[in-house]
Amino acid sequence: MLTLLAALLYSSASGRAEQLPPPKNVTLKSYNMGLVLEWDPPQNSTGRNFKYSAEYKGWSNFEAECNGTSSLSCDFTNSITSFGTYTFRVRTELEERSSVWVMTEEVALDKITAIGPPYVRLLSRKGEIEVDITDPVLRKSDLSNIYSKVSYVIHYWIEGKLKKEELRGEQRKVMLQNLTPKVCYCVQVQILLDDNKTSWPSNVTCEINTNSDEIKPWLIAVVLVVSSIVTMVSAILIFLVVMCVYKVIRYLHPQPTLPEDFKQYFSEMPQSSIFLAMQNSHQPEELYYEVSIVADQEVPTSQLDLQDTECLKLNT
Repeated sequence: MLTLLAALLYSSASGRAEQLPPPKNVTLKSYNMGLVLEWDPPQNSTGRNFKYSAEYKGWSNFEAECNGTSSLSCDFTNSITSFGTYTFRVRTELEERSSVWVMTEEVALDKITAIGPPYVRLLSRKGEIEVDITDPVLRKSDLSNIYSKVSYVIHYWIEGKLKKEELRGEQRKVMLQNLTPKVCYCVQVQILLDDNKTSWPSNVTCEINTNSDEIKPWLIAVVLVVSSIVTMVSAILIFLVVMCVYKVIRYLHPQPTLPEDFKQYFSEMPQSSIFLAMQNSHQPEELYYEVSIVADQEVPTSQLDLQDTECLKLNT
């Protein structure tokens, strides 16, 4: 349709010598919310240095995005919004001449864009496989902000088998249960958007399922009983060993003991009346007199004899 429209516009203006042939195969390509307009050079353009201009229109007039470029594409991602509807056009230019515009149909970015595959990582533990899903990185916003409902379709199967199981949900981490241990399972995930749009499917990822390490209730009871018995036996053995060591030490290093006569003597309280009287009597008070000696004065011999005589009487 785009080529036919360009051909009609070109044929209507073919009478003008200055008009150039328009670009061919004008297409819109959108991947992960990016949008690029691509085209091919006009026919019989070998050796001619054509330039191209590309524009877009939202609510109002056309606005230029790429002017006088020699590239065969124009990226409009940064100029448009995720939910708007737009029309795009491109033309050929050479010096002062130009071709007619080749226009696209009106499109909405969130409707025409192709969503790339999610990234899938598998992890097997306890006899189950965890599927970890990562959304593709978009050039504008993310999936949850653009689409009102995002869910995941998980297909998994035993490697080499044709029968596939399907699991749907909105969680990016899902556990695959009731799997056979030591068997290789393969997983492929696809994103479902608003129930009517799907992403590209992910690569097939495979993982060997591990053994289930779930402990049975009866095994737990047996372990508890055995551990209790072992603890009791260990405690008894430790007690017996300690007693044996203690007895050996006592035998090699006996403690000294007093003879029975000494024990009886020290245990009995003394009954002597003299000892009791001495224990209950008060200590006698000592009498004393103060004596002063003056060395500087001469004392007659008669007085010294008299003092000595008095001292002797006091002491007696």
